[in-house]
Amino acid sequence: MTTPTTSRPTGTTPTEALAVDVRALGRTFGTGDAATTVISDLDLAVPAGQFVALLGASGCGKSTLLRVLAGLDAGVTGDVTVARNRAVAFQAPRLLPWKKVWRNVVLGVPGATRETALAALREVRLEHRADAWPTTLSGGEAQRASLARALVRQPDLLLLDEPFGALDALTRLTAQELVRELWHAHRPAVVLVTHDVDEALLLADRVLVMAHGRIEHDVAVTGDREHGSAGYVEQRRRLLGWLGVHDGEGAA
Repeated sequence: MTTPTTSRPTGTTPTEALAVDVRALGRTFGTGDAATTVISDLDLAVPAGQFVALLGASGCGKSTLLRVLAGLDAGVTGDVTVARNRAVAFQAPRLLPWKKVWRNVVLGVPGATRETALAALREVRLEHRADAWPTTLSGGEAQRASLARALVRQPDLLLLDEPFGALDALTRLTAQELVRELWHAHRPAVVLVTHDVDEALLLADRVLVMAHGRIEHDVAVTGDREHGSAGYVEQRRRLLGWLGVHDGEGAA
């Protein structure tokens, strides 16, 4: 089933707890003749605990939407309600190089201690690097530290803006599996911005496709997630088609 400009996912009732409830969202940059509308009349509801992947071509508005949900872009129209306790991880880990890893993890968390940081680092299998300087971390280690920093806030909503984009293929697979493990363990709602159809199908239980500043398609990920299975191939083919990529050309 596909629905343009989705208001609520199939099976969601108006009283169900929502981590994200966005109605008639608009975002325009510039004014007058120079104005560019990036998001237009967008509705989105994400139930608590749901993992959503957001696909779309560059410039479609998906990263802008994530920034709005993170509270980093207030210049919008419409109504935006999100879980108060939220955390965000970007493609660049954004660790402060003059603070050791464990101090980066608990930065800005009131009352947090070294033990708090170690517990989060243990979950991402990075406890042994707690006292390292960020500049000595590999790309994968830095991204795991960024995830630990998000986890330590115990978010009800986790926002991920292409967090694996700068990683090599093997490290990316490891990081993807780690994110799925952490989601199963903690069950926050997750909104993942990605260009990778395979990543979306591997991790999410719902995939949104954005185009022209709106959500054009909204589908549940069903059946076997294994590469090559009939269900996986069909869902992948459909998503690629919506993204304007012919089957066999790779992920968008």
